[in-house]
Amino acid sequence: MYKKSFINNIIIEIKEYIRAPSAYRVFILFGAPISGKTTIAKEICKELDGKYVDLLKDKLNMISPKLGRYSPLDFKHDINLWAKETESLLVIDEIEALFDTWTQGKQEDFFKLISRLRIDSVVLIITRLNLPYEDIIGENRVFRVT
Repeated sequence: MYKKSFINNIIIEIKEYIRAPSAYRVFILFGAPISGKTTIAKEICKELDGKYVDLLKDKLNMISPKLGRYSPLDFKHDINLWAKETESLLVIDEIEALFDTWTQGKQEDFFKLISRLRIDSVVLIITRLNLPYEDIIGENRVFRVT
């Protein structure tokens, strides 16, 4: 199990963005498969009274009819809608179900597109995809599970 201090550090960082208006409200929790990302994300979500979305179980059926045409801009739009359902934190897990249909270029385009997303709640995206998040999102908004 992960140290409580690791989870608490993420919570403290996210809380700062919940309180202050900001264009930089997207965070990444990255780690290898079966590294505990989902457990960590659910604990953070519970602590901050957020909304947890398992993209594979909760939203893929909505996306699947248009999957071949579903773009980073479409995903950004849907995140904006889902974020309105919570005042604190929106956690999006299992993005690989969608991202496995995109090229790495499209994946990076998505993160560039949302890196300065202006929404009311904070978004935490959980992923196993190894992309240069620090270069795209910024170092202080990327948490790596090791």
